[in-house]
Amino acid sequence: MALREDQIVRYSRQILLKDVGGRGQEALLEGGARLEGAGPAGLTAAAYLAAGGTSVVASQAPLEPASVGFLVSAEDVSMPASEVLGRVLPEVNPDAASPRPGGRIAELPAAWNGEPPWVALGGDGTRGAVVFRGSQGCMWCFGETVRSLGPPPSGVLGVALGALGALVFQRLQLGLGPELGGRWLVAPGQLTDLELRRCARCREAR
Repeated sequence: MALREDQIVRYSRQILLKDVGGRGQEALLEGGARLEGAGPAGLTAAAYLAAGGTSVVASQAPLEPASVGFLVSAEDVSMPASEVLGRVLPEVNPDAASPRPGGRIAELPAAWNGEPPWVALGGDGTRGAVVFRGSQGCMWCFGETVRSLGPPPSGVLGVALGALGALVFQRLQLGLGPELGGRWLVAPGQLTDLELRRCARCREAR
């Protein structure tokens, strides 16, 4: 697809990035994401992905009081995330209004299926965690790792985790590695590596 003039203006900051460019922005516009979860991390990820041009289709998960923020009002609490985001995300970016096939981004716990990229948003009670898998990443190592994590944090750390998760998802959409990995978010802006739990086959291969 060729970018329209209004899209070149809208995404100019992303297009200027060396790893994105015009072709990369076209890839973001052609991609989609399925969102599982309705907390601050998932909703922030949805907003960032939509702003970047990726369509987001949410699950039927009910919105919680902690979800109230720039996308969700107090009146939206207990409504399905799919209904609310289907209404508000086109206001963030009309390019993200049409559902398109793509990967999955989810707050833990969640089930995983379909095509990658897969991005899990979780935590351990004190830190946030992002675990990700591209098309060449081992799905079993991904599964072993996310099973060891709990739900993502709320508050400011949850919002920062959602922004990080969206960035990781976009990098995977653009084919920028690595294909499998994880990061701890200790505080907004403070990242450390998350050691993956390897499946039996990958342990033997090493």
